[in-house]
Amino acid sequence: MFTHTLTSVLLSLWTAVSAAPTRPLAVKPEPRVAQMAPSAGKPATANVSAAPSQGLPLGDVVAKVQKHYDGTQSYKAEFEQAQLNATFGRTTRSSGEVLFKKPGRMRWNYSKPEPKTFVSNGDVLWLYEPEDKQAFKQDLKGSQLPAALAFLMGKGRLDDQFNIEFAPKLAYGRPGDYRLSLKPKQAQSSYKAIYFIVDPETFHVRQTVLIDSQGNINDVTFTNMQMNSKLADATFQWKPPAGVRVIDAAKVKP
Repeated sequence: MFTHTLTSVLLSLWTAVSAAPTRPLAVKPEPRVAQMAPSAGKPATANVSAAPSQGLPLGDVVAKVQKHYDGTQSYKAEFEQAQLNATFGRTTRSSGEVLFKKPGRMRWNYSKPEPKTFVSNGDVLWLYEPEDKQAFKQDLKGSQLPAALAFLMGKGRLDDQFNIEFAPKLAYGRPGDYRLSLKPKQAQSSYKAIYFIVDPETFHVRQTVLIDSQGNINDVTFTNMQMNSKLADATFQWKPPAGVRVIDAAKVKP
């Protein structure tokens, strides 16, 4: 349903490009961490080392990622998304372009397998499906979205919501990448874990993996990233074309 898709997409975007807190995170590693094999889609358990071989300590990695995104006011990239349905073992793949501008403005232009657009000016989010001639509208101010999405709007604190640890056995990323696990401190109905794949040189979060409460996996990889590009505010404004059916997401049953 729209609200589930919205949560998944927003969380994926937020983990890659949202505003980071302004002071170091309180990192609380746990003794064990889940790992996924992309083909299986089911978590397994693996021991966690203190840090990847010859890598930086966890606190330093998190601080460098934070500093990088503190200085990011806008963001542009291409993306590839793989969504695994754990029940049927079926993966849906899509791709397109994503743009982000603080505070809270974003646009996802899907080109494959069919065109669709997620766009938000920070107050309202639209999902436009041109082939179906319909658009979903979500009021972000009055919505009951998970608390983690508040970070997209520049509110709340990352370390208030998540425990962060290394996930060196995670079957994503390239050799040398930092793999971070973010687990919500309080159980969430929409998701149970988020993973970052961090470039060891630039400290870009170039891949995010989100696992929902049913075990479905949303894997988004970002390429051709451009930080602090000049993006016009009009890019994040959208109005439904004539003849498009508008659906208020707040009135749609989950």
